[in-house]
Amino acid sequence: MKTEKWAIVTLSKDGMVLANRLAKHLDDRECQIYTKEKYANETTKIITTDITTFMGSIIGEYQIICCIMATGIVVRAIAPHLAHKSSDPGILVMDTNGEFVISLLSGHLGGANDAARLVAKRLSAQAVITTGTDVKGTMAVDVLAQKIHCTIDNFTDAKDVTALILNDDPIALINQENCDLDAVVLPQNIKTVVDLTTINQYAGAIITTLDTQKTDLPIPSVKLVPKKLVLGVGCRRDTSGERIIQAITETLAALNLSEKGIKSLATIGLKADEPGIIEACTFFAAKKVIIPNEMVQMVQSRFDASDFVFKTTGLYAVSEPCGFVASGFGKCLLEKQKLGGITLSVWRDEN
Repeated sequence: MKTEKWAIVTLSKDGMVLANRLAKHLDDRECQIYTKEKYANETTKIITTDITTFMGSIIGEYQIICCIMATGIVVRAIAPHLAHKSSDPGILVMDTNGEFVISLLSGHLGGANDAARLVAKRLSAQAVITTGTDVKGTMAVDVLAQKIHCTIDNFTDAKDVTALILNDDPIALINQENCDLDAVVLPQNIKTVVDLTTINQYAGAIITTLDTQKTDLPIPSVKLVPKKLVLGVGCRRDTSGERIIQAITETLAALNLSEKGIKSLATIGLKADEPGIIEACTFFAAKKVIIPNEMVQMVQSRFDASDFVFKTTGLYAVSEPCGFVASGFGKCLLEKQKLGGITLSVWRDEN
């Protein structure tokens, strides 16, 4: 697991004293302090622009940004650079005395709430958390999605269902994808439901699904998409990322499967540095998995052999054996498709 990256930003002498103290108490994180030149030391990076421009330069580089300054300054500095709650970092604000640590932005998905609690515990400060579900001691849809390793399909739907949760309305959790709920303590008004004939007893629903088709429910609902799709990928040398992305998009659309459910793209070592595959992995936020030739050879007899593929790779198949192995010998949702120099197979990860 990568070490969480924190930026600590301050504009004053007192702020620097607290910044150094905080960094020492966060020795299990990767911390970088930023300040004005006159307060800098040998480990500090210098802010050379106005604070708004500076915040824009670092906002995509850190998971957590802790600002030791007035809240109003921070709000104005980050405002032009915010994109979406699914991608914005967690933003904290502290007073220079270190009495309070405010979770200002991205409390749930960005981790600011947990970060504020961590700082408060280590510095004996008071965490200030204002997100409704935390204040009430319940659970927002985005928090549930994080806990069961899912992506929210539609954030407007998530907001609507979270409002129902906050209102103590009964919510049905329809766990179609059998996501692991063992470590999740659900609020009392969220109940797992299998029998959909009782759905009218609920005000809203949360559904784990890979399916892109519209839900046929008489109540507001939100889809949570688990990362369970593994795509076996083969391609000719220098196939463009655009073509691979298009092939994947069209293939999943035909299967009514969500792109948000892509966990990984699997291929062989010969294709490890193929720019098009790397670009596709970045586009779909998917992991690139390289299957050793020895593993492919162990399972390739299960699939149709290609003499052409053997001449170029030394293997009789690429897409299907790679997808099969990378999915944990999972379920095949689509056998190998030949798409003009690209081969794709789709698998459900059963791990």
